[in-house]
Amino acid sequence: MSEFDRKIITEAITRMLARREHSYKEIAQKLKQKGIESAAFTPILDEFRDADIQSDARFAESRTRALYLKGKGPRTIKLDLQQYGIDEYCVEQAFDEISPDWFESAKAVKIKKFGEFYESDYTLRLKQKQFLQYRGFYQEHIEYAVSGD
Repeated sequence: MSEFDRKIITEAITRMLARREHSYKEIAQKLKQKGIESAAFTPILDEFRDADIQSDARFAESRTRALYLKGKGPRTIKLDLQQYGIDEYCVEQAFDEISPDWFESAKAVKIKKFGEFYESDYTLRLKQKQFLQYRGFYQEHIEYAVSGD
């Protein structure tokens, strides 16, 4: 690989990381889409990771925080991070770092969509539960959110 190619790859990675955190897998996919061979960019990307310029842990934390603030549940966040190639350990670290209250988050999402009142009609409560399940909350979070307590 020529010095010119190395410079192009380095600049491409730097531009990506300057905008926001990216996962290792995401950067690799974007470089492949640009037509760069993986044999050419893998050593350079490894250098970025070794220098802690690119970090899957930082990416997981920032992505987790963003999705949590959008009202997504733990199931949805875990699946999202898996698509970016983040392992289970980094996901758990990200959850520990932001220390989310899933119960209150589910309740806030329910209130924002359906209001604060307790729904006594079975079909309407089922609709609320399905919505929260779609958002990625687990059953215990959903029960807490739709209960009248």
